[in-house]
Amino acid sequence: MTPAETITEVLRAVAEMAKPGVNILEIERRAETTMQILGAVSANKGYFPKWATSPFPSVICLGVNDVIAHAIPKEYELMDGDLLHVDCGLIVDGMCGDAGMTLPIGNISNKDERLLRFAKASLYEGIRMIRPGVKVTAIGEAIEDHARRNGYVVNKRFLGHGIGRAMHEEPTIPHFFIPPEQVKIGKHKYEQKERTGIPTLEIGQVICLEPMLTYRDQSGYMSNDGWTFKTRDGRKSAFFEHMIRVTPDGHEVLTSHITNTDSVKGVIL
Repeated sequence: MTPAETITEVLRAVAEMAKPGVNILEIERRAETTMQILGAVSANKGYFPKWATSPFPSVICLGVNDVIAHAIPKEYELMDGDLLHVDCGLIVDGMCGDAGMTLPIGNISNKDERLLRFAKASLYEGIRMIRPGVKVTAIGEAIEDHARRNGYVVNKRFLGHGIGRAMHEEPTIPHFFIPPEQVKIGKHKYEQKERTGIPTLEIGQVICLEPMLTYRDQSGYMSNDGWTFKTRDGRKSAFFEHMIRVTPDGHEVLTSHITNTDSVKGVIL
């Protein structure tokens, strides 16, 4: 199985367990067992970027509600109305896979259903832009424009990325609009100039997009565990992440999101 196929199966296993009353640590164990059965190892566990004070301790990122990213699974029983954030990185035969989603737990509010729907839709607005030669900034502009028009803010701390033998490769892809440079051409006159050095997509590249939507928090804050980022106002956040290959005529979505319920119409595509 490819990394994308393998990670889809891990997400499926997680979604099957994600119900009220289930402990998050039990879900982590299920994810680890599924990886082992499929011949994969976690790319999350032991990950130690320069900004972190310690390696990531778990095989998968799992957190609820106000979590934005990098949640360390903790002792917690899922409750009706929760939103479960799932982010999984793994390695199969030396190649990396990375995908994630936000799952509704039990009966969620109309407000939360709307957040999930537009988090997924914003991802697909970015995917729609993917083709050879497109600048990565065009992807971010499409994502942020869709989110903003529907009342949400895109987190600006976490970015999309290339993926292959390493989890994070070039190009780095913003999920938000980057304005042109303002160049002074006179005493009180400026001119907009397109930024230089912006990467363009190439045939065969595999990239990950993972826009994280909140109501007004563009950055979030790191909790005391040194990894988990949460919203500053305590309101909920949602994200979906796909692996996508750039093809000669556009793109191919390599991963799938498997829902644990069919009650949230329009969320799982």
